[in-house]
Amino acid sequence: MGGREYAALTVLGSDDFDAMEVVEMTDAGRGGLLLEFRMDEESAKLTHLGADVDIPLLRASLEVFREDFLEPRRAAGLPLPPW
Repeated sequence: MGGREYAALTVLGSDDFDAMEVVEMTDAGRGGLLLEFRMDEESAKLTHLGADVDIPLLRASLEVFREDFLEPRRAAGLPLPPW
């Protein structure tokens, strides 16, 4: 995305929620938090939206969240928010 590199990190938060963070990767390593999605049995929310997030990054992040976070849980029969 525009010459910048990003990483989506799955964070197993606690018994209450799981999260996916999107960070920019720099030569020095992991950069600051750009996006954070949290999901529990009742909801999935975007809980952090950084100021430097553009629409293409947001769209790509939502796709990664769906493919790598929601779909495997659905396939495994794990609880998902009721939407």
